[in-house]
Amino acid sequence: MTDSISAAAATNDRRATLIAMRDKLAKDMDEAPPAVVAQIAGRLAAVLEDIDGLPDAQKVSPLDELNRRRQNRSPKAAG
Repeated sequence: MTDSISAAAATNDRRATLIAMRDKLAKDMDEAPPAVVAQIAGRLAAVLEDIDGLPDAQKVSPLDELNRRRQNRSPKAAG
């Protein structure tokens, strides 16, 4: 996993990006002034729901993984 949200997003891996967001929001919530904690908590809850809504990474079939890789392949790499 990556520590940077932008680095995670660049991988085009939704789960990794959401996890990076979750970690950043949790850290920000720990350090936030009380006036903004509720806002961060709401966004954190939404990100956690998004993560829970993703298919279990362990249950992805090899065929599904191959199809995902093909879809994410850049046109340059395909040619």
